[in-house]
Amino acid sequence: MPKYTIPHIRLGTTSFLEPVDYVPGFRHAAGLCEDVSLLVMTVGEQCEYLISAEDVGEIARIANGEGVSVNIHLPYDHSFETEEEARRMVADVERVAERTAPLAPHTLVLHVCFPSLDNVLLGANPRGLGLTSEQREWTAQALAKIAALFPGPEYLAIENLESLPPDFWNVWVEDSAFSRCLDVGHMWKDGFDPQDFLPSWLAKTRIIHLHGMEARPNKPVPTEVLARTLPPTRLRGQLRDLFGPLPRDHKSLHHMPEACVDSVMHTLWDTGWQGVLNLEVFHTDDFVRSHEAILRSHDRYLARSNAHA
Repeated sequence: MPKYTIPHIRLGTTSFLEPVDYVPGFRHAAGLCEDVSLLVMTVGEQCEYLISAEDVGEIARIANGEGVSVNIHLPYDHSFETEEEARRMVADVERVAERTAPLAPHTLVLHVCFPSLDNVLLGANPRGLGLTSEQREWTAQALAKIAALFPGPEYLAIENLESLPPDFWNVWVEDSAFSRCLDVGHMWKDGFDPQDFLPSWLAKTRIIHLHGMEARPNKPVPTEVLARTLPPTRLRGQLRDLFGPLPRDHKSLHHMPEACVDSVMHTLWDTGWQGVLNLEVFHTDDFVRSHEAILRSHDRYLARSNAHA
């Protein structure tokens, strides 16, 4: 079966498009696209959930046969909330990096999270969000140890997460050799416009997570979400009207307004960005329909280009 591709950008997806184990999930995804994100989300206190060496060997064989590249989504059993938690995060990443080294991943994506800041979305300055100088320092030290596990610090891609301002992680990324994992879907979910970040972020972005949203009717909205006081913008209002205050993300792009998809994709084509575009969805139909949405965006891109010629 021909692989799904898009013009000029390497297309990827997750290893869990179907509810199966590591090897069959990877095999399925590798048959569809050019890059697969192997999701090693948990290790376990006794490494009981760590992907086995046998599975890694089989995945390496599949990747070689299908001609796909691999990136690793690192686990987030632990956080950077305390110095001890940061040490445990480093230990988890070390185990995963050692186990998955035979796959020669081009990027390893990390969540740098602080549970005490969940649902905090006020201000863009990390100090204003409750991080202490000690937290910032031990996080920087932990990230340096993690990056030292890889062929180069640029292999470590720090992902922007939902419920925090996208530039929250600048304190560790801007003056380092680390890369970015730019998650567009997380920006949309919180009503941020990716165009406010794409121009300055793309040079350090190795991988983009792209996914749409859908509404969750009759889902009770937590008090902390209702209490958010983000400034109103046209985009934030439009997305809230479409999907409500508590949308479900990691869904097909076909749910998103065409202008949202075009704003991202047209910028990538205009700039000639050369990273991996990962459709971070968890159902094959969502992947296929997202691919269709991107191809329609490319048709509009060509029409726009021809109109300006």
